Amino acid sequence: MALEGKIVDFGVADILQLISQQQKTGVLIVERSDQGIEVLFWNGMIISAHPIAKAEKELLGEKLVKSALITPEQLERALDLQGKNFQHLGEILVEMGILGKDRLDHIIRNQIYDTFSELFQWKEGSYAFEAKMVNFNEKVFTPLALEHIILDVLRMMDELPDIMKSIGSMDALFKKTGRAVSITDEDDSGKMSPDEETVFKLLDGHTSVQDVVDKSLLGRYTAAKTIKILLDNDYVETVHYDGQQVLKNKMAHYLFGKQLLTITAYAMLAFLVVGLMTVSPPDMASTFGLFKDRFNLPITLYAHSDHSRTEKVKNALQIYYWENGKYPDELEDLVITNILRRQEITNGNGGLYKYSSQGLSYTLN
Repeated sequence: MALEGKIVDFGVADILQLISQQQKTGVLIVERSDQGIEVLFWNGMIISAHPIAKAEKELLGEKLVKSALITPEQLERALDLQGKNFQHLGEILVEMGILGKDRLDHIIRNQIYDTFSELFQWKEGSYAFEAKMVNFNEKVFTPLALEHIILDVLRMMDELPDIMKSIGSMDALFKKTGRAVSITDEDDSGKMSPDEETVFKLLDGHTSVQDVVDKSLLGRYTAAKTIKILLDNDYVETVHYDGQQVLKNKMAHYLFGKQLLTITAYAMLAFLVVGLMTVSPPDMASTFGLFKDRFNLPITLYAHSDHSRTEKVKNALQIYYWENGKYPDELEDLVITNILRRQEITNGNGGLYKYSSQGLSYTLN
């Protein structure tokens, strides 16, 4: 019978330690909302930890391709072999001589640490452990003792906030400085570690911190800490940019795209009308007679003006979402962030639009 319960009653660390102390082999599933994490135990040791929403190809194969450690063709060959003998993808890559065991160890270890860093922050959800055989081969990965993982992850979680203060954000960009030493320098004191060398090569002024995490396969903590080391040694420097100008460029591109779409639609409509008129010319007197008594020019112009105001506010809300990952709590936030002027968040009657935000959506009247 599976061991199961709620995180609020029995914490993640507690259930992990219980399984480890009893030297169990099996699978632990931890879930909350639409998220899930799978942890594999072998005699109480950790051999894998990853989100269960993704396939192995996405977890390992695609990451290896993205980091240029293997080619798409090599991945396809390995997956073909896996379909025949059901081996772990990592084991196949090692046996094929495409990837070294030490490098694979490093990659899987970082994946486990990143997963546990997220898991230890969960305060709600459910868990279920099922004791069963798991597919494990020491050629692929050396199992980790839980107590070492917990100590390392807690240290990483404690240090990461200070590291991020130095870096800025996961979107920050860095470029090499003139002081950057050659990684082939014969003087050991000037050499970079393998992790530093990997990250140093990726920092080209266009690759964000998050991209470095994804491409290096070092995990968030190790990649961020390595960037801080390079920064402290003056090997790299922050790429400064005008945030307001970036915002204006995004809005210009967005508005241009909408204008282009509108122009294209009107052009297609005009082409259709001309075509219909060519086939069957309308009686113009009768046509315009339909609107003779109903056409109210002032009201029409007013409605168009109010529609334009509304569209401008909607565009500004979209720009705010791009920059902050959510819609503003109040329309005044658009003024505070210099996206719109105060008079631009009022409707045609001079009052504020009725607006409410749900974070990832909004209503505007």
